[in-house]
Amino acid sequence: MSRPLRDKLKALEELQQIDLDIGVVRGEAGAVPARRAEIDVSVSAARKSYEAEKARLDDNERERRQVETLLGMERDKVRKWEGRLGEIRTPREYAALSREIEIARKTNDTQSEQLKTLALAAQQLQKTLETSAEALSEREMAAQEESEALSKREAEFAKKLAELEARRGEAAIKVEPALLSRYEGIKRRRAGIALAAVVGNTCRGCNRHIPPQLNIVLQRANSLETCPNCHRIIYSAEALNAPAATPA
Repeated sequence: MSRPLRDKLKALEELQQIDLDIGVVRGEAGAVPARRAEIDVSVSAARKSYEAEKARLDDNERERRQVETLLGMERDKVRKWEGRLGEIRTPREYAALSREIEIARKTNDTQSEQLKTLALAAQQLQKTLETSAEALSEREMAAQEESEALSKREAEFAKKLAELEARRGEAAIKVEPALLSRYEGIKRRRAGIALAAVVGNTCRGCNRHIPPQLNIVLQRANSLETCPNCHRIIYSAEALNAPAATPA
């Protein structure tokens, strides 16, 4: 392979490797926002669970207050009616009021049982709420730690990208303008890979065989060729890495 062509391909190879490294770093950096969103969703789910348990406990407390209020009113009513029993003169009125008192007492007993049930439920709800509060606190702390770690990674990615972009600028200078333009065009069309080695009879860009005659041309190493299948710039890996001929 003539030295000038070897230099062109070596320069392209260096440039492409830097571009691939840039792509990897950008991909890793691009995953950070998605991870942040996952963290937010996780915290939000824990917060919703806590708020749901708190709402259940609040509902229980409201219901208990209502039952306590009604029970207090009914007990006052019974006491008043019981006080009136001594004032009643007719057996009929006495029997009627006694029935009302008995009904009220049974209602009070039912409400008392309901109040006990609600109190027991409140104890369980309180325990569940405390568990949810712990889970939320742990999730928020973990989220804070991971968020800080992600911020550090973002800073590292930014630094690495800046370094790679600087290296790319230096590498691009080594490529002839016309070839660089050709390289950039192919890279845009071919998923970021414009240069592919041919090993054996296979293009490593598309993993398809090239015509035998083209492979012979590549072995001569005196012209830039493209793969007839993927249209990337191709070269013989063996020829590119062959040692330069030493003077006699």
